[in-house]
Amino acid sequence: MTEVVIVLAGIQEISPYREMGDDMSEDIAKKYRRHARAHRIILPLARPILKWIFRLESRSVTGLKGPFLVYANHNGDLDPALIQLSFSELLYFVASEHVFRLGMPSRLLIRYFDPISRLKGSTDMSTVRDIMRRLKDGKNVCIFAEGNRSFNGVTGPIPPSIGKLAKACKVPLVTYKFEGGYFTTPRWAYTLRRGLMRGYAVHVYTVEQLKEMGADEVNAAIKADLSEDAYTRQAIEKVRYKGRRLAEGLETALFICPKCEQIGTLVSRDNEFSCTCGLKATFDEYGYLNGAPYSTITEWDVWQGQKLSEISGKLADDPVFGDKGVTVRRIHGGHSSEIIDTGSGQLAMYQDRIECGGLTFDLDDISDMALYGRGNIAFTSQLKHYVITAGPSFCGRKYLELYNQLRTPR
Repeated sequence: MTEVVIVLAGIQEISPYREMGDDMSEDIAKKYRRHARAHRIILPLARPILKWIFRLESRSVTGLKGPFLVYANHNGDLDPALIQLSFSELLYFVASEHVFRLGMPSRLLIRYFDPISRLKGSTDMSTVRDIMRRLKDGKNVCIFAEGNRSFNGVTGPIPPSIGKLAKACKVPLVTYKFEGGYFTTPRWAYTLRRGLMRGYAVHVYTVEQLKEMGADEVNAAIKADLSEDAYTRQAIEKVRYKGRRLAEGLETALFICPKCEQIGTLVSRDNEFSCTCGLKATFDEYGYLNGAPYSTITEWDVWQGQKLSEISGKLADDPVFGDKGVTVRRIHGGHSSEIIDTGSGQLAMYQDRIECGGLTFDLDDISDMALYGRGNIAFTSQLKHYVITAGPSFCGRKYLELYNQLRTPR
C-alpha cells in the first residue's frame, strides 16, 4: 500500500448521514465479519514476523474504542501492516488507486481488508464519502496525512483539508508516528535496511477537543505530532542500518548534480552514487553520502529545489529534460486502464507542456499531479486520469517538482 491524501475544498459540507440509511445491509455486515475474521487470524501470526524483519519497536494503543480516525506519517509500503500492530481493532486504510490494479493480489486485498481507494493526481470526493460511511458503520479508518512517502527524510506538507476532515468526522482522532522508517525503507531504494524503527500513538484527541479547535488549529496539532526529520534524529541516535546495494535507486530522488549542475546524469550502483562529470560518493550504513558536496540527502535535496527554481525561471522553448521507454495509461472507472499509443515512447517536458510520442498535455490543463512508488507519475488533464511509467530507475520526481515550480506564482 502506498501513499494517500485527501485534498478537498469544502469538506465541511460532506455528511456521513446523507447517502446511507440507518440500517446496514446484510451483504455489508457479512463483508465486515469476513474482514474481522481475517484480522483475528493474521495479526497474531504477522506481529512477530514484521517486528523481526523491520526491527520494529511498537507500542500498543489501549483504552480506545471505535469508531476512530488515525492520521500517520508515511515511510514504507508496509506501513499499514506495521500500524495495525499497535491496534487491537481493525483499521481500514486509504490506499492509492494503483494497488487495486495488481490482479490477484488486489482481489485478495479487497476481499479481506477492503482498503479505501484514492486516485492520486486527482480530487476524488468518493474517497471522503467512503471514509464517512466506514466511520458511520462503526469502523476505524487510517489515513497517511502527507499523502506521500518522503524522498528526503523530512515529513512532507499536510494539506489544510486534513484538519477539516478530522473535525467533520466527529470521532476521536489518533496521531501515529514512525521513527527510523526513512532509513529502513527509503522511498527511492530497492532494498530493505535493518536498524531500528519505532511506531507509537502520539496523541488521542477526543471529539470534544476537536470541536473546540478550529480547523487550522487541528492541522497545526497534526503537523506537530507527525513531523519527523530523519537526519536530525540520526545525528543524535547514530543507528546503523545494515543492508545491501545501499545507494541503488538514489537517482529517482536526487536528479541534479551539484558539481556540473546537469539534470539526469546521476547513476547508482551498489553503495556508490556518481555522475558522468566525475562526481562520486559512497552511501554508508548510517545514511550519509561520503565524497559529495552534501553529506545528507536532505541537504542535497534543499539545494536541488533551489537550483530547479532558478532553472524554471530561465526556460526557453526547448525540452528541459526527457526520458525514453515510457508508457502512458489512461485510468478508467472500476480500476481499469488502457495503454495509450505513444509512438516512440519518448517523454519530454517543456516550460508549458509535457509531450510523449504523439501526445501533448498542456500544463495549464493539468489540474493535479502526484507520484506513486519510486517514480510513477499520476495526473489529471481535462478531467481524464493518466499514469506515466517506465523502468525502475525512471525519475518521475523531476517532472513533478518542475510542474510544481512552474505552477508557483512568481
